[in-house]
Amino acid sequence: MTYLFVGAGQAGGAIVDSIFDYTDDSMLGLFESTDISTLGRPMVFNSTMRDLQNLSNVPAGDQYGVAEQHGLVQGTEPGFEEMVTGGFGRNPVEADEVMSEHASELQTIFGERFDDGYDRADDSEGAEDVQTDPSRSNTIQFAFLFLGLGGGTGCGIGPHLAREIKSFTDGQTKVVAVAVLPNTRGGASSDDDGPSAGRQAWNARYGLERLEEEVDGIILMDNQRISYLASAGGEFGEYNEYVATAIHDMVAGPMLSSVDASEVDGIDTPDIDVRDIVTSLSFGVGTEESTPGYGAIGRSVTMTRSLSGYLLPFVGKRNIDSAALSRLSASKQTLANADVEDAQKAIALIRAPSATLGGGSHSVETGTVKEFLERSCGLNEVNLGVALSDRNLASVTTLLTYRREDIDRLKEIEAAADAYERETEELLA
Repeated sequence: MTYLFVGAGQAGGAIVDSIFDYTDDSMLGLFESTDISTLGRPMVFNSTMRDLQNLSNVPAGDQYGVAEQHGLVQGTEPGFEEMVTGGFGRNPVEADEVMSEHASELQTIFGERFDDGYDRADDSEGAEDVQTDPSRSNTIQFAFLFLGLGGGTGCGIGPHLAREIKSFTDGQTKVVAVAVLPNTRGGASSDDDGPSAGRQAWNARYGLERLEEEVDGIILMDNQRISYLASAGGEFGEYNEYVATAIHDMVAGPMLSSVDASEVDGIDTPDIDVRDIVTSLSFGVGTEESTPGYGAIGRSVTMTRSLSGYLLPFVGKRNIDSAALSRLSASKQTLANADVEDAQKAIALIRAPSATLGGGSHSVETGTVKEFLERSCGLNEVNLGVALSDRNLASVTTLLTYRREDIDRLKEIEAAADAYERETEELLA
């Protein structure tokens, strides 16, 4: 059983690559319980060789090129560089058509990667391996699909990946999409710097409408959050790392750094898991009318010790303002113009050293964080988890879930997409 982290296109692949920075090798053994690879496996699909060559943490065997003539090509295939060169020129419709022709190949790929033909759920001594159906439902428990919505490849192939993952596990795997919204400032007209904001808005609408039909929840990462920076183009790497850190903490933190209740006597240390994340990102869970919600993730961090405290363990403790941490985490959501008061649900993870989970001014107050979220959420449905940190840092990672119709940013994108359609029709008339 594993978690699957799938990147589609340039943006999706870059975020997955950032998530897998969190391994024992990359952290040089400085901290314990950091290895995301013990929980999950990366896979990246892209149509451009140049983007795949930029990956540092995804092995070639887990990279797949998408080529019109050759289908899905594994990164270790001889001649891979010559077969995967084209890209889809910011055209998700073309990417969708090509992937439609080759989507069945994904079943073979997943089978080679995850299906050994046996169910070893019973690991007790003496238990015999039991032959099962090739599409075992316990092979991939959860999948996270990362994709950009402004371009061609991720936007076009993402829904196919989600659909085939579910098909491989007989519909049992829950799929959460992490979708990157394009910066749509500048209107519908194109310019010399690349595709028009209007075209990217059209792509985003096209991608979201198809994605909604295939996934259980959607986390939005909005490039417009950094568009005001003069060097925005160079900030994408840091933005990816911010999201990767938040996703890593929320998904892996509770499992890799669980709290021993004996270390924090008298303090409530609730657990959360990926199932809770999926539930928080969905509406009507367990009913025929279940629909994916739209989430925005935020993270705030504070030092728990001053510099002197790093050198002398019994001095230098710093006060922790839990209310300020909560507000900052909510204000740093990965969605432009989001109003916390419009959120319906929330899930959050507090990660801190065990010494800061007691009482007093030097501690993180779990009740304060939960009360802040409960005041913000319309459905008053809040889950809060606590995990340990090996560093002298306390963090609050928050995932707020909205209904699509309550997100002004998506209304803005739809309006820009409509304007682009009108302009295009006029040019063709």
